[in-house]
Amino acid sequence: MTMLAALALTGAAQAGECTIGNARYRHDQAAWWLSFKPVPQMAASNQTAAFIIVLPNSGVTLEGAVYRPNGFGSPIWSISGPCATGSAEICDFVEDEPSAIYGNYGGVAGFLDDARGAGAPGQVILPRLAVSLWYSMYRQDEFEPDIEAGDVFTLTGCD
Repeated sequence: MTMLAALALTGAAQAGECTIGNARYRHDQAAWWLSFKPVPQMAASNQTAAFIIVLPNSGVTLEGAVYRPNGFGSPIWSISGPCATGSAEICDFVEDEPSAIYGNYGGVAGFLDDARGAGAPGQVILPRLAVSLWYSMYRQDEFEPDIEAGDVFTLTGCD
């Protein structure tokens, strides 16, 4: 019984150490990677989280942000990066209407818990990401003919 309790406590400690700040995610279909990073010092006052998405086929890293409008409400996300491979011009990839960012916590989807030190969800869901990239200059390199890239990234580990 003591050994079982020790194993349970070890598992709980490891699970508690996996936060959005050190979690790594991989896209379910495409070769894309997502990881959270510290919010830049000069960010908007309502920015609560920052992340990057690596597009390895294009050799590009997109910069993402999570905001809480007026400091409360559902978390919304945005992402920007070079308009095309090798371009110095920066484009926003979800331009027209902001979307909420979701996390899958134990099989239940809900708004991403973006509080500092919050536990990492098993999946991060960015509605409209794939369609936004589909209608960008990255379509040729990032979308393989036999995949249907969606908006879900699955937890692969924590640093």
